[in-house]
Amino acid sequence: MNLSIKEIVKAVGGRLLGESEAMITSISTDTRKFAPNALFVPIAGEVFDGHDFIQQAKDNGAVCALTEKKNAVDEGIPLIYVQSTRRALMDLAGYYRQKHDITVVAVTGSAGKTTTKDMMYHILARKYKTKKTMGNFNNDIGLPLSIFQLESDDEVLVLEMGMNHANEIHELSLIGAPDIAVITHIGDAHIENFENREGILHAKLEIVDGLKPNGKVVLNGDDILLTGEIAKDKVKHFDALYPHSENIIQAEPMGLQGSRCHFRWRDKDLFVDVHMPGTHMVMNALLAAVVGLEMGVSPEEITKGFEDFEPPKGRLTVAHTHHMTIISDVYNSNPAAVREGIKVLQKEKNEHNRTVAILGDIGELGHVAVPRHYELGVFAAESGIDLLIAIGELSCNMYEGFIKSTAKDKAVYFETVSEFLTHWKDLLKPNDVVLIKASRSMTFENITNALTK
Repeated sequence: MNLSIKEIVKAVGGRLLGESEAMITSISTDTRKFAPNALFVPIAGEVFDGHDFIQQAKDNGAVCALTEKKNAVDEGIPLIYVQSTRRALMDLAGYYRQKHDITVVAVTGSAGKTTTKDMMYHILARKYKTKKTMGNFNNDIGLPLSIFQLESDDEVLVLEMGMNHANEIHELSLIGAPDIAVITHIGDAHIENFENREGILHAKLEIVDGLKPNGKVVLNGDDILLTGEIAKDKVKHFDALYPHSENIIQAEPMGLQGSRCHFRWRDKDLFVDVHMPGTHMVMNALLAAVVGLEMGVSPEEITKGFEDFEPPKGRLTVAHTHHMTIISDVYNSNPAAVREGIKVLQKEKNEHNRTVAILGDIGELGHVAVPRHYELGVFAAESGIDLLIAIGELSCNMYEGFIKSTAKDKAVYFETVSEFLTHWKDLLKPNDVVLIKASRSMTFENITNALTK
């Protein structure tokens, strides 16, 4: 990065307070993370206001800062006044993205977007100099920071786009200006802010709002909403591709090691090992592989890309400890992902072990929270889970659904994680195969840590 202060002022529609000829080589919203010649972008949050830390930013190496305070005091560094620092951050990212002649691939979905993003990165990096969204920095702050990674010789950028409300992905798409847009799945995640799944569909389809006129859209062809009239009408002006189950010639399960797959797309055969268990991961891999082929990556390079791929931290990772097998999927949760996790768990059931599901609350379900948790309890019982351990206020409904469908002595309920952690050694046995899954807010990583010490 090499941006002049005057260039930044123009890009964000701001007004320079003070004078500076400095060149900005990095941008940060965190006073603890500065490279030389940094621009500090203070964000006002619910707990802290970044404007209170401009002086600290200067002390840590910032040479300029944005501000939305009309009566900003002299902080010893030049300030750029804008109406909204959040908006300015996005506008600057959009400007910086347009300075680079790159191909942008954008991915969203109710589930699987981070994993699919990482799969695509490993595939595309085999042929192109590629950058990707850092972690799951997929909102109006994280996505700009991911764009600011770009260097002059980069060729591809893979961006993850998330949302909680309508119009959020619209803004991210306009900034990212993707050449290819991918949607993995439409489910109940964030449904508390929408009337139904159709509302979520409309929000996810906003990913095409900034798509280049000759862009491509890759949609999960097995998802009934993504193949319906609403989606088709939205993407009709683009080259729409629908990879689906018929393109999966074979998906041979390798237990918790994943699946050995044979895909066929546009008369090309791909043979890949997907190093994450579950049929839903096979579809994510197919979507990623199709993007690779559409961008000219050879089948052989795609195969090697999957060899490099490792599951993102906290997502269906497997550990063997205490004579148990621990399947940890604690990064986040939604009803569809819980069902897939239960399917993965049950495939490990045999005469020598028990299957144990430690499940917790799923957030952001709003008006469907109670029935969705109850339904998951029923699903777990019908799947033959040997023991359900339900934790959390909402998960009492999961417990009720489970015991209504099977024996009561096969389920246990705890209000909190800490309560469970005082009893887990009495509940789990050697040879158990244990699934651990809940929304991030439940801090189920503490359970994983306790069981894998």
